[in-house]
Amino acid sequence: MRVGSGTAAQMSQHSIEVGAGKTVTVEPTWAGLKVEVVDTQNIPHRGTYEIIRSGEREVFGIGYGADVLQGESLLVWLLEPGLYRIVRTGETYRARKDFSTVFLPAGGMVHFKLVIDSDTGDFRGSGIVSPEEMGVKVAGATSNWTLRATASGAANLSTTDNFVGRANQSTVGVTAFFDAYATYENGPHFFSGIFELEEGFLQVDPDNGRKLPTQQTQDRLRIEGLYTKFINEHWGPYVRVGLLTNVFPAETLVTEPIDVAFNRLDGSRQVIGFAANEQYRTADAFGSLRLIEGFGVNVRLFRNQNATINWRGGLGLRQNRFANTFVETDLPGTPELDLFEIDDFDQEGLETTLLGNVRLTRRLSYITDLEIFADIDDTDDPTIDWRNTLSLRVSRFLSLDYTFDLLEFPQVSAETQTRQNLLLRLSFDLL
Repeated sequence: MRVGSGTAAQMSQHSIEVGAGKTVTVEPTWAGLKVEVVDTQNIPHRGTYEIIRSGEREVFGIGYGADVLQGESLLVWLLEPGLYRIVRTGETYRARKDFSTVFLPAGGMVHFKLVIDSDTGDFRGSGIVSPEEMGVKVAGATSNWTLRATASGAANLSTTDNFVGRANQSTVGVTAFFDAYATYENGPHFFSGIFELEEGFLQVDPDNGRKLPTQQTQDRLRIEGLYTKFINEHWGPYVRVGLLTNVFPAETLVTEPIDVAFNRLDGSRQVIGFAANEQYRTADAFGSLRLIEGFGVNVRLFRNQNATINWRGGLGLRQNRFANTFVETDLPGTPELDLFEIDDFDQEGLETTLLGNVRLTRRLSYITDLEIFADIDDTDDPTIDWRNTLSLRVSRFLSLDYTFDLLEFPQVSAETQTRQNLLLRLSFDLL
């Protein structure tokens, strides 16, 4: 019998004789080591390290961190008892910086935390921690939950006064983000919960004339829960529920006098005139609500220290609810701008989701989330919801983010909906 990590020659070997109908207990002559890699803000990080046995100076292999928020599990090393050195990938046993040591007792499990600078790859701290600190369930533990919350924002303030070719005015723009994640892991059972709130506002105040109405530039609330029972470390069945909606009423600002025709579901048509710099409402608060349910297979396609790719596919249900929500469909034969009220509808079909997280350089990363839903009873094109973020980390708290969102929702609008943002974001971890 061989037990351990590394090559077959590096494993611990045991000879065991078992008679018919007998049970033999094997006393462990090996030890376990679980290494959690985090950045300086205690966020799971896919940084790498190497393990070297001190006595023989023998390299056992390269390890890397795991993103437990995505259901990834920490690697457990099974090694012979003794003293080991953990070094930065590519370093040797003689490294004088970026290294740490740990002693593994026979039959013991050591939980080790390694803090790595996510920008440079330098070791910032390390040491043995309690299992509870790493979210490991032990006797007497009450919870396997891990929580994380982040608040971030971007602001723009500009004032123009006597500038040739520009109007005298003040402009204030604010964008705020709040993200909260919760995970639960116990053996093969994994649950992740997501709460994302994104709001943006713009206020323009001309020196001559009245202040323009506050314009909303972003408004999105997403809540989702995903449970997976992993058959092995690569795949397992999943169940998900979620919702996507707006929090505030949606208003459209007009730049010149216009007549707007509101065509309602009951067949009535109301024409209202709006003056320049007035707004008309196209949706109530929580007026566009999409409820999501699905089940199928969750697969971890690829994972290393620089990239992870996960795929989900299965059957899905959608309930689309609208409250006083209108979509623009201008009719060529009428002088007014025509808006048509959207009716509620349900969908049943096939869903597939591809999630990718790629570290392009030391400071540059790319995240993509592509979801496609095909209604079984609808001949229209499938719904495509594609969200992308390219992030350049400037400092520990500051990043330059470019986002591109694309939505194809043919049951609501024939036009492709896109949104792009370039933001300098200041982020703080709340948990």
